[in-house]
Formats: sequence, structure tokens, C-alpha cells
Amino acid sequence: MTLSTIQDAVFRRVLEFSLPSGARILDAPCGAGALTMALCERGYKMFGADLDPAAAALLGDTFKTADLSRSLPWPDGFFDAALSVEGIEHLENRHEYVRELARVLKPGGTLVLTTPNIVSLRSRVRFRGSGFFHHDPRPLREAARHPLHHIGLMTFPDLRYALHTSGFRIGDVGHTHIKPISYLYAVLVPWAWLYTTIAFRKERDSTQRAANREIRRALFSRSLLFGENVMITARRSG
Repeated sequence: MTLSTIQDAVFRRVLEFSLPSGARILDAPCGAGALTMALCERGYKMFGADLDPAAAALLGDTFKTADLSRSLPWPDGFFDAALSVEGIEHLENRHEYVRELARVLKPGGTLVLTTPNIVSLRSRVRFRGSGFFHHDPRPLREAARHPLHHIGLMTFPDLRYALHTSGFRIGDVGHTHIKPISYLYAVLVPWAWLYTTIAFRKERDSTQRAANREIRRALFSRSLLFGENVMITARRSG
């Protein structure tokens, strides 16, 4: 099975961790199982979960049909690493999902999470003009709920909050890929920097002010200014 651009970026990121052969890795949601199988072929013990059972025949007993807005069907500290590839933006209960990922990871375990980058300059311009972010297929079809609707898009500060209040600490903020057209929006960087700096001056708590400096550095990184999809690497505390 061929990996998508996003899956390939995650695949290469996981290989950088130098996890031992046989390390247990959760891929949730796993979709059709392409990334799961690619890592399995590298010697990892892969487990998949998804609301759609498309990967069941491919993964066998290591696949679980699961609603990722609810409890995951594995015990505490079971996995060495977890992958969340383009999943969190589809969930009704995003914070519960992040807490469950923390629960099933070992202390020190690693999470790689990707999601549409709605704080890119290109996305901000689209939102100003239309009220909808880039990669935001709105208005949503209202005939029925659909598991692939983008109902939970999150800004980077929102993602950081969800992770840091659920037992994770972010180690790296990157991107899966950048489209050349996005660099046309670089002219907006000085204005965005000034506006963000003024907005952040309102914070009075010293601890949060230090955190805000880290958030601002990330917001003005190449990855978040121009990346199509953010790729966050975080470590389970403890």
C-alpha cells in the first residue's frame, strides 16, 4: 500500500526515534492500515484502532473497532509510542481522546500527532475572507453526522493546552509538507508578529508569560506559518 504525503512524513519521523524492534505502537485512527503495515514491516509491534473496520482484515487481532471519543480498549501504559494521524479534528471529544492516549502510553512514551494547520498565514487569510479555515470543508452536510467531518479543528495553542493538561510535554513542532503557494503570504509576517506581541502583553501570570514566549516562537516558525499540516511530537510525562 502506498503512503500518503502525510503518512510518509510520520513514517520517517517514527524511524528517527530509533525504537527497539518489537516496540508496541498504537496507530489511532489507522484508516485502511497503510502506515500501520509499513511500520510493522520495520519490526514494530503495531496496533490499530478506527471507527471504520477497513483495516481489520489486514491487521487481524491487533485491530480494534473503536470510537476514539471514548475509552481506548487497552490497559494503562501498554504502548511505547502512539500515532494520531489526521484524527483529532474529526472527534466530538478531543480532550478525552488526548487523555486516553496519555493513559495507554508508558511514562516517557512518545506521541506523534498531525492535524490541519489552521494557524498558517494562508489559513488566516481564508478565515478573514470566508469565516472558514484552510482545509475546512464547510458548511458541513447536515443530513447526518459523519465521522470524517472536521468538527474539531484546533489552533496550535489549543492543541498545546490539550496536550500539556493531559500529561504530555511537546518536544517538537514541525510540518508534514509545505505548498510553494504558501510562501506568497510571507509579506504578512511583520503585521502578524506585531499584532501577536501586543495581544500576548495582556497576560499577567509570570508562568504563563514564559509559556506564551514558547507559543509565539512556535507560531512564527516556518512550520506553522507555511505548513499544510502540523506535526507535533510530545512525550508522556513521568
